[in-house]
Amino acid sequence: MQTDITDRDLCRVRLRFLDLLKSFFQDVPDADRLSRWRGIFAALDKEQVSLDLDTRTQELNKILARKSLQQIKDEHYQLFVDPYSQDLLPLNATYYIDGKSFGPSLVALRDILKQGKLIRESGISDPEDSLAVMLDVMIRLIQEQQEGADTELLQRQLLLQFLVPTVQRLQERINTINTVEFYQKCIAFLNSYLNLEQGLFEEQADHTGQQ
Repeated sequence: MQTDITDRDLCRVRLRFLDLLKSFFQDVPDADRLSRWRGIFAALDKEQVSLDLDTRTQELNKILARKSLQQIKDEHYQLFVDPYSQDLLPLNATYYIDGKSFGPSLVALRDILKQGKLIRESGISDPEDSLAVMLDVMIRLIQEQQEGADTELLQRQLLLQFLVPTVQRLQERINTINTVEFYQKCIAFLNSYLNLEQGLFEEQADHTGQQ
């Protein structure tokens, strides 16, 4: 029984982190979201999760305390909106995995969605391999796990085949852009968190192998 409680608590923590991470990449930040970020990171800065994630949390907390909403909006526009920006940053997994958008790995991602019986909601224009959608898919798979469904294999596939390699390459690319400090730290925070997720699945695999 204690294990079940621990698993449920772990799922809740994962959902909170993933929801926070998704909010970085959904759309243009507004005042309400900035206020939420500031509150969350001020609280997280008092916690201890892991050495690397704690460092990323401290960095973001400091940046959020001094960056204005307009400065963050300017970074967002430069990276994700302005078609003439030399720093335009694609957020599609296939772009980084296959070297082009809508590459062959999209078929494998769609298979994960099909196995998880996940259907994109109407009104969502982002492709299935966009970072925000993939994070949302992970959230939904964890929610289904909470309800008793066996989605751990699909979570592992989504994490290792798509999220981890995409975010690693995103981090390499954004670190070459000197004018987007906030989003550099967001992606570093995301990468650090995904490393924890990866470690979680490795621990589960080791535990299963020992049984």
